[in-house]
Amino acid sequence: MGFDWPASPLLLLFLAVLFGLALWFQGKALFRSTLPRLAWKLVGLRVLTTGLFLLLLVRPFLSTEEPDISRMRLLALSDLSGSMDAKDEKNGPRRISEVAPFFTVDREKAWIHQMRANYGKVDRFGFSSEVSRLSRNSWQVPELGKKTALGDALHSGLSQKVGDFELGSVVVFSDGVNNQGRDVLEVAKEYRARGIPINVIGVGKKILRGDMGISFVNRKPRAVAKEELLLQAEVVNKFPGNQKALVSLVKGDQVIEETAVDLKGGESKVFSFAPLIPKFAGPQRYRLLVATPEGDSDPSNDTDSLLVVINPPEQFSVLYLSNQVRPLYPFLKRTLGNEERFKLSSIVRLGENVFHAFGEKVKPGYPQNPNDWMEFDTVLLDLDCLSELNASVVSSLKDFVQKRGGGLLAFGELKDARKQLGGVLPVKNAERVLAKDNLSLRVYEQPLFTPKDRVEKMKPFIPDRLPGYFVSKQNKGARGVIVSKANGKAVLSVQAYGAGKSAYWGVPDDWRRAIGDENGAKEFRKFWQTLTQWLGEGGEDRLKIEEREDVLPRGIDAMLKVEALGADFEPAMDAMVKAEVAGPDGFAKTIQLYPQGATAGQYSGSFRPKLPGAYAVKYNLLFPDGEELNSESFVRVSETGEESKDLSYAERELKMLAKLTGGQFLSINEMNDNWIPTFAESIPTLQKRASLADLWPFFTVLFLAAGFEWVLRRQAGLK
Repeated sequence: MGFDWPASPLLLLFLAVLFGLALWFQGKALFRSTLPRLAWKLVGLRVLTTGLFLLLLVRPFLSTEEPDISRMRLLALSDLSGSMDAKDEKNGPRRISEVAPFFTVDREKAWIHQMRANYGKVDRFGFSSEVSRLSRNSWQVPELGKKTALGDALHSGLSQKVGDFELGSVVVFSDGVNNQGRDVLEVAKEYRARGIPINVIGVGKKILRGDMGISFVNRKPRAVAKEELLLQAEVVNKFPGNQKALVSLVKGDQVIEETAVDLKGGESKVFSFAPLIPKFAGPQRYRLLVATPEGDSDPSNDTDSLLVVINPPEQFSVLYLSNQVRPLYPFLKRTLGNEERFKLSSIVRLGENVFHAFGEKVKPGYPQNPNDWMEFDTVLLDLDCLSELNASVVSSLKDFVQKRGGGLLAFGELKDARKQLGGVLPVKNAERVLAKDNLSLRVYEQPLFTPKDRVEKMKPFIPDRLPGYFVSKQNKGARGVIVSKANGKAVLSVQAYGAGKSAYWGVPDDWRRAIGDENGAKEFRKFWQTLTQWLGEGGEDRLKIEEREDVLPRGIDAMLKVEALGADFEPAMDAMVKAEVAGPDGFAKTIQLYPQGATAGQYSGSFRPKLPGAYAVKYNLLFPDGEELNSESFVRVSETGEESKDLSYAERELKMLAKLTGGQFLSINEMNDNWIPTFAESIPTLQKRASLADLWPFFTVLFLAAGFEWVLRRQAGLK
């Protein structure tokens, strides 16, 4: 505090004495002329007024020093290395996401705005293996997994010259990981020598770090439909102490089995799940999941995926369904019923309420439940009985073929069958033929037969004077396997449909071939057994996915490739293929796959995983005729850089850095927008004066004291 009295202090003392004597004589006069209580009040007010007047004369002021923001700068550094992309808690935020709000320029009260408003020049930089200015896109840099060079970043800030600005303070947001460049504490000594404090905001939590992973032991297990399937898993604990974990075996959205494991530090265990019995043939995907403890450093091995190809059963379950006793039935019963590979069941209507039921799985009567089809591998369907089945049972035949992977053979006159069955029936129209002589047919090898079957020797025919059917129009993806030698029209049309197969046979009186001669009987037997088994084996995998059993390094594109087959088992050239990818932290992306020129029917695309972990890829293939195929696979992505080896929070080193340079240390949880860092003592300052005489409260008190004295004197009758 100082005074702006322009004259000699002796003069000021003289005036003070003079005022004091005047007050003394005036006080004595007041005590003689009025009551003592009132006199004391008047004297006190006069003393206050006189004192304020003297202060007004000497003009007191307060002197303060403030940082000269026109010559000083603040350096704010944010760690953008790969370790800042880690989570300290599985359901918690990533480290970098806790830092970003303090630098967000779009937020009015953000810490960076407060610093700029109070301290002028504020430089914002991010650092990993190199230093760069912060921008809106900087917060995605940690996804690249770069190394940390904290010492280099601090040295760069110290050596950098920005005009006439002097570095007054440094604020560092970091988890303390440093695996490249200069030693941090050596650089800190340079800051200490120049008296510049480094304020540290610690980002992270001190937790136990380690890794727990799971995988299938046998990646090619023996799998046959309706037989036991054994799956084994291995769990590895790389945490330093004992850990408990819950392991789940999953198929699709269904959890098949859960088991708890207890592992010592560094221990691995192999265990088997309860035997599974797949009901149907075809590819099935199983997944392993392990609920890892907090501090798990590698999320890519927390799950494993295995595509198991279920082979056809050794015995095929077949259902024959008709609304009348056809001559063909006893021949089929003898051909399929006496063969160990087939288990034949049949339902044949004999009268209005009378049914012939053959086999353990059937009851006398038409199927009433849509799930009744699901017990069989192949259904031989007389189209004449469709009108007698309820709509839900007929409709469920589509699911039986498309989803279940079953086989359907339809025979007889079409009538309204196309309207009822839709695209599951390979033919759209068929023309009835009644010939005077046997009509010879030609057999093609693919896709039913093999070279060993010598199809050129087969002699199927449409019997004379018995109705047969030529396919006049079939589905785009259907294929004629047996055709007329005369006009090339098909009588056996087959197609793939979803996971299964379907066929139409236009020779319902094929039994004539079985009684012609010995060769005809053998041919009949061979034909029906081959066709029934082919239908029951399920569809060929028409969406072949390139399986990746390895772990994809993070930061590179994940390639997606599929090979698509049409309903005619030829490469599909006109399909629409897309992949829906879902991954860690809500990652979701839809990718359109496009034909690859080098390979017919192959489609490809790619995506770039942002974070380590498991990415589920669901493929959808849409054909022009409306048929859809769906499949899924998984891509495992791992952080393979040096940053991933040690994700621990180096709180001790960060505290040493702050203490050595005279700065503050606080954790990110304690940080707020109003926090003020410590500045260097030798920073440029400005001296500011605040005159008390210029303050309005000073004059207000002087006015009130004088006015109150005047009022009291008038009330007492004094001049």
